[in-house]
Amino acid sequence: MRMVKKQTAEKISNEELDIATAATDLFFKQRPELEARYGQAGRTACLQGVHDHLAHLSEAILASSQALFENYISWVQERLAARNVPANDLAVNLNCVKEILAQRLPIENYVIAAKYMNSALLQLEKKVARQSSYLEEDAPLSSLAIQYMNFLLEGNRGAASKLILAEVDAGTDVKTIYMHVFQPVQYEIGRLWQQDKLTVAQEHYCSAATQLIMSQLYFKIVDAEKNGHKVVAACVSGDMHEIGIRMVSDFLEMEGWHTYFLGANTPKSSIIKTLHQQKPDLLLLSATMTYHLHAITEVITAMKADAELQHIKVMVGGHPFNIAPKLWKEIGADGYANDASDALEQANKLVLGNSGVA
Repeated sequence: MRMVKKQTAEKISNEELDIATAATDLFFKQRPELEARYGQAGRTACLQGVHDHLAHLSEAILASSQALFENYISWVQERLAARNVPANDLAVNLNCVKEILAQRLPIENYVIAAKYMNSALLQLEKKVARQSSYLEEDAPLSSLAIQYMNFLLEGNRGAASKLILAEVDAGTDVKTIYMHVFQPVQYEIGRLWQQDKLTVAQEHYCSAATQLIMSQLYFKIVDAEKNGHKVVAACVSGDMHEIGIRMVSDFLEMEGWHTYFLGANTPKSSIIKTLHQQKPDLLLLSATMTYHLHAITEVITAMKADAELQHIKVMVGGHPFNIAPKLWKEIGADGYANDASDALEQANKLVLGNSGVA
């Protein structure tokens, strides 16, 4: 069954362009009024949307996780609802994809793909429960987090920076700032973008500003007494979201680890070369989206096949692993963490030889 799933995922991925084009054509043939309403821009957006469906579908199949695809469809449903696009439009679109898959895939592959498509269609029948704000009033440092986000949304990076630096100077430790200001604010910025209340440019500005302020706090991190452990941390090829794994890397640095942070969009060959050069105890890999999972799997596979690197432990994190908590085992990692604080605990367990990873 695993081999058939792998074959199914590969066929969908390899024929993604043709399937997406055919499904989009079928969708507009069934819903001609949408062509008149949205024009060529709507067709282009629909085609990109089907590409995204297929990318998430193939990775979910490869990971043997219907939950990943269901979660993605729920996310799309909420984003479209924010734009007043009815769930039925998405259902029709997914049925068009399913029909084209039936035409293009061998029956044994289609049976697997249809199972995932059907679970997603059932997901659409559930009422969309919009995520409430991540900035809860009773959370630690909630007023600081709200003020910080407001400065970012105003485009006032300088004021945001002064606010955080003053808080740290007043005695709040950097870990607390990371966990109770940066993390919830980043989540909230993402939620606002999903609900079409922020543009991509605004989301990018807020993320870039937070990264800059994290850099300004680095002098508070590097003075920790070293414990003799070393970690390499990277976002895999194609993944541009590095704040989460940078937070993890900084947490380890604050606990005395020597960190070698590679940042976003790091090719497999560069990660493997760095492991040979740095000889770390631990490799941290992050995947923000489901379609980044194959890149993580490729890195782990290459690492495990290299006799000089087999002793290095691998810990993974990111949204897909939070949705499917046992996914880390499927892809061959040694452990998983759901945030920076958890990562610190799990990293220490892994390197100290404790196999009881949650």
